[in-house]
Amino acid sequence: MIKAIVIDKNYGSVSEKELDKIRSSFEDNGILLELKDLNSEDEIISECQDATAILATGNPPLNGKVIKKLPKLKYIQRFGIGVNSIDLEEATKNKVIVLNLPGFCSEELADLSMAMILGLIRNVNYYDRKIRKGYWPKCEYYLPPNLREMTLGLFGFGTAGKELYKIVRNGFGANVLVYDPYISKESLKKYDVESVSFTELLEKSDIISIHSKLTKETNHIFDKKAFKKMKDTSIIINTARGQIINEEDLVWALENNQIRYAGLDTFECEPISKESPLLKMDNVLLNPHSGAYGSRSKEEQIKLVSSLIPLICKENRLDTKYIANKEVINFIDNINLE
Repeated sequence: MIKAIVIDKNYGSVSEKELDKIRSSFEDNGILLELKDLNSEDEIISECQDATAILATGNPPLNGKVIKKLPKLKYIQRFGIGVNSIDLEEATKNKVIVLNLPGFCSEELADLSMAMILGLIRNVNYYDRKIRKGYWPKCEYYLPPNLREMTLGLFGFGTAGKELYKIVRNGFGANVLVYDPYISKESLKKYDVESVSFTELLEKSDIISIHSKLTKETNHIFDKKAFKKMKDTSIIINTARGQIINEEDLVWALENNQIRYAGLDTFECEPISKESPLLKMDNVLLNPHSGAYGSRSKEEQIKLVSSLIPLICKENRLDTKYIANKEVINFIDNINLE
């Protein structure tokens, strides 16, 4: 029997009931699925020697060292979009197919971004805190700007960025700028947006919402230098990857009035440190990396994870949309790619 292992069952994004549902689907297709909580490279290497597939609910260390020492490994399945903790190049060299779920929670991420934008503009977080403490801060704090007169800057224009664009442009009529070096200006013509450079995005946007992958280029791209170019009344929203923002520099920018607000669903280190100054700021909204959490996205997530590897193993079928390391296609034999 083929063996698969969920290596981080206690990460928190997938319930025990959902994992049992996935296990049943795997077993129906001749795959034994074990649930483990492995926290280090050495633990993964030791416990997964006979695994054909590894499933990761979070972002465990699946680097080159780990992949090279798992001789039977053929598939790595992420429960989400990001694959920044997986060495894609090494996986490809070892003919390991890395699967992720692109676009499965794009609407939910856009909705959260919108909720944070409105919550910050309308002082919702500030007023809620004050009222719970016994105050009645009527018409206090920052004077809310009108979203319809603001400019949204999208850092990345993938599926989630496009969903937020539709909400803000079609719902509020606000101006939208896009910075995405991987999308041609020609392809942007069908959207009512303006393509700009990164510097222009920083200087012209009232709101910047991040919808980009974490790469060498995007790591800490929002740093002191970037914050100094932003408007002192601006908002930054991050529902992508925490490391895209230099968190220490963000604290500096907020404390020194370089920007006004921040809405964060992801952080450089998770959970956020109990000593973080962000916890004490009224102009900051914090979310526990739960942007993908929603009834529709959860249903889609479990359905896909329950079916992708079983379809390969039982029917030799695979939709290339879900392959994160596309170069591995050159090494795939006996699988019908769709």
